[in-house]
Amino acid sequence: MPLTITVTGSDVALTGEIDIQTAPSLRAELTELINATVTGEELRVDLAEVTLVDSSGLSVLIAAHKLATVQEVRLLLTALPHHVSRTLSITGLDEILEIA
Repeated sequence: MPLTITVTGSDVALTGEIDIQTAPSLRAELTELINATVTGEELRVDLAEVTLVDSSGLSVLIAAHKLATVQEVRLLLTALPHHVSRTLSITGLDEILEIA
């Protein structure tokens, strides 16, 4: 299943799979959005409709978090489905990434 990225202001809604095929486009989109966000502002990424996050997807989230930190932008992951929440918990990324 492809990944759909819908941007509305400072809200990013993702639908589908974040995997080796879709990770590059998500990385590019998040990089562009973080770079365009004003210092001190928040960028919210809604994962409610994400059906899969593989290691490539986790790598994208980590890279986006690092870039946001450098840019002083708050990157907030929202509406995590159970399987995504569990993956972040198992990998310890729930302690690093900011989750609403």
